[in-house]
Amino acid sequence: MMIIPPFFLYAETHYRFKYFFSLYKKPEPEIIADAPHRLDPDQPFPILILIKDADLYPVDMVSIRVTLYHDARKEYTHTYEFAQPLKIRSHFWHKIVDLHFTGTLSSLFGMMYVDVEISTVQNGKITIMRNNNHRFTSKAPLKFYRSKTHLPSINGWKYGDTHTHSTYTEDQVEFGSPIEAAPRLCRAMGMSFFGVMDHSYDLDDRVDNYLLNDPALPKWDAMHGEIDRVNTKEKDFAVLRGEEVTCRNADGKNVHFLLFGTRRFFHGSGDSAEKWLQTKSEYTIQDVLQQKDRSVVAFASHPTEEVPVIQKLLLNRDEWTIQDMAEKELHGIQILNGVRSDAFYRGMDIWKWMLNRGMKKFILAGNDAHGNFNRFIQISIPMLSFREKESQLFGKMKTAVLTHTLSEEAIIESLGKGNTVITNGPLLTIGVETDAPDVGIIGETVGGKKFVVKLHGETTDEFGQLKCITVYMGSIGKGERVLFEIKQFSNPHSIHRISDWHHAEFFSYIRAEVSTHHPLGIDGDGFCYTNPIWIQPK
Repeated sequence: MMIIPPFFLYAETHYRFKYFFSLYKKPEPEIIADAPHRLDPDQPFPILILIKDADLYPVDMVSIRVTLYHDARKEYTHTYEFAQPLKIRSHFWHKIVDLHFTGTLSSLFGMMYVDVEISTVQNGKITIMRNNNHRFTSKAPLKFYRSKTHLPSINGWKYGDTHTHSTYTEDQVEFGSPIEAAPRLCRAMGMSFFGVMDHSYDLDDRVDNYLLNDPALPKWDAMHGEIDRVNTKEKDFAVLRGEEVTCRNADGKNVHFLLFGTRRFFHGSGDSAEKWLQTKSEYTIQDVLQQKDRSVVAFASHPTEEVPVIQKLLLNRDEWTIQDMAEKELHGIQILNGVRSDAFYRGMDIWKWMLNRGMKKFILAGNDAHGNFNRFIQISIPMLSFREKESQLFGKMKTAVLTHTLSEEAIIESLGKGNTVITNGPLLTIGVETDAPDVGIIGETVGGKKFVVKLHGETTDEFGQLKCITVYMGSIGKGERVLFEIKQFSNPHSIHRISDWHHAEFFSYIRAEVSTHHPLGIDGDGFCYTNPIWIQPK
């Protein structure tokens, strides 16, 4: 099988191409310590210990030692010892240990670092690993920001990550995080949901062998079973089921497609590299849109991210075309993927082009995170090297949805209606009231010729003070203009404002953006982009 970099999941280190030598393979299970990159003030810090392939390389865990640093000082050390060593023999195993900010630790806020030392016994030999046991990685401490405040809040709006991958995404170079463990880490960051978007070419594999397919789809069924169990168990939290389908775009190239709420499996093996030079996917974009259930919400997955040349040549991968993104049944495009990059701005330009032509399309944010709550450590060149960075982290870029029922079905319905904004922290919402009279929220259409815009924005020192709010009006076929802008704020963290009356002579839309500055947190200057409200003159 052929695999082409780059990869975005936890690193699978045991597979070796035939006749090749692997520099990082060793006879140990993968052992990884992971944790949120951000922490709400009233939450313990959950540290995820993930062990993979202990069915091949059995190991006994003796202890977990956690050391906390703040302002370059060691503030806390604790060893979690077990009465008897934990005998770990399963393919995937995980445990969460909590670091509680009580006593003298309760007053600590800001940037912090945690070292996690895991003592194990394998074949009678004691080994102590620090943060992960991958060769050639930095072993740097886990870095996180403990905030003095919760995420900015507006009644009815909930934050989540719409594009993540779980352990059901597993192959020769990568694997994701346990669905069961993720809600604990999400809650610690202030989030209320996440979407499981595992790859179509992984979900049709055998449970015990990712090199072989199984037409009975046991992994697909197991994923749905686990999501059902977690959603039944968790209160005030939702896991969104889905699939990231590989399919053919208008040019016959392989692209990725997010399907929220699908219970029907769509095969998509064109870029799986499972068969040499066989790169034609089973479905086109139009096929999927026509055959999915009406309740399933469909978004283009990172449609404007540039595809490396080698992937274009060997996997037939490419970007979504404008023709693809304009498909009538497509709800929208996930243009924010882990970082606000050039790809994001290209996506914004295409989105505005579609809005100007009267297309009701929505934008979405996610991270394509496969684990990676704290640091991105993946294979760079198979069998040779890793790379590390601090982007595409679980929960870094957020979609906020308006929902008064925190359930999987309600959140997916809000995604489909465009009752959403995309943000790295600050929250901005708009409403429109017309002279019809008619009142509309983000994603809706109202009638009338005169209207006012109702703004509500919230931020915190973590994400920065309000810098600028821009409200745009687009008249279909006539382009977009700035309707009004706000740069002076009596309260640097909050704004409630109703605009003057404006006129809508043509079918139009209203959308808004906010930027912040001088943040104390780790995410840089804050931003939020709303989806539109459309106005139909009466």
